[in-house]
Amino acid sequence: MSGLDNTSFTYRAVTAATTLTSNDYILAVSPSGGNVVVTVPDASTVIPGRVYWVRRDATATNTVTLTPAAGLIDGASSKAVGSAGAIGYLAIVSDGTNWISFQ
Repeated sequence: MSGLDNTSFTYRAVTAATTLTSNDYILAVSPSGGNVVVTVPDASTVIPGRVYWVRRDATATNTVTLTPAAGLIDGASSKAVGSAGAIGYLAIVSDGTNWISFQ
């Protein structure tokens, strides 16, 4: 949420590698310029239950991958967002130690 009024979600669009911040909630990724790596904060540095939504568009066959700064996503060191060349969505939630995804 925006942190200002707790009634709206923040939205950010990117076309290149980025790092999610405490101000992010929804990240829209267009991998038209190449593969995109989104670095996710260490799950132990955010409140358990913290959610990030990442959406990839279908503009290119490049990959969009979430990689935590520390810890794992579903027991793995990274997680792809959808299939290359297709629209995909991925929500991740901190359990206080690692990230759990929902597709």
